[in-house]
Amino acid sequence: MLNNLVNRHDADRLLRKVRRLDLDPVLAKLKVRGSRRVVEHWSEVEPSMTEWWAIPAVIRRWNHLMTGDADLTFPQYVARSHFAPHFAPRTGLHGLSLGCGTGGNEILWARTGAFARLEGVDVAPQRIEFATAAAAEADLAEVLRFRVADVQEMTRQGERFDVLLGLQSLHHFSELDATLPRLAELLHPDGLLVVDEFVGPTRFQWTDAQLAAANELLAQLPAARRRLADGRTKHRVIRPSRMSMVLDDPSEAVDAAALLPGLRRVFDVVEERPYGGTVLHIALSGIAHNFLTEDPETEDLLELCFAFEDKALPELGHDFTAMVCRKPR
Repeated sequence: MLNNLVNRHDADRLLRKVRRLDLDPVLAKLKVRGSRRVVEHWSEVEPSMTEWWAIPAVIRRWNHLMTGDADLTFPQYVARSHFAPHFAPRTGLHGLSLGCGTGGNEILWARTGAFARLEGVDVAPQRIEFATAAAAEADLAEVLRFRVADVQEMTRQGERFDVLLGLQSLHHFSELDATLPRLAELLHPDGLLVVDEFVGPTRFQWTDAQLAAANELLAQLPAARRRLADGRTKHRVIRPSRMSMVLDDPSEAVDAAALLPGLRRVFDVVEERPYGGTVLHIALSGIAHNFLTEDPETEDLLELCFAFEDKALPELGHDFTAMVCRKPR
């Protein structure tokens, strides 16, 4: 309907909230507009265990596709394969992580030992507070710094870094034709941009072929493994309406389909490692908490899922990619 501006699933979701007398969050979102809604959405600091990134076997799969070794993380790989030869003989790098959230990724990058200082910026003060406390708890407070900051203002102030990290944050950026060159300005002349990003459909407007594949996979999973957090059973993947996406978070995948072409246009790509997600991301969304254990049955089901996506990727392409880019000379 109207290029999926709204769809019948919006009505279903609203009806469920009415039945639960749970309309206050919906009405509150309607009252908050623009960037304030983005900040409020990302003020939550508790990690979701219902999405695919919570599954240990999925993380090992990412490692294998990104680095060639299930036990070698992307931060470790980049520090060894790109930072060491590129920046030698420099020993301490100054990095900036864009949209750092609660700081979990930044802790992994700080532990590589490549950074003398790694700063993280985000729009949500609650997440900055959480990240600062997490860095102290990890005994990394001397290396990690977190703050609420605006990238455009940082550019105007002349701040420059050896490394920029875009870790599941750049797909929240709009106006990429202007934004990506601005990010390049934050780098020293020999600086690197490291990316780990969703580069799939804008506003999660999954293709028909993608939906068909995800639903075919979902149908092969036992009902007990398709149980949602609220007790309902996930029967199929749906394409969210554009309106629901904007109401939930106006920044989510706002121009995601243009991100990969934009990165290739603005930066010199040193290495690019796509790692799927085209089927698994949406098939496992909301039900990943049913796959957290590492017992034989769970491992077998996940191997089925991985093999299914591997077979689909040549036709469907990848929705996630890891990249190392150089600032153009």
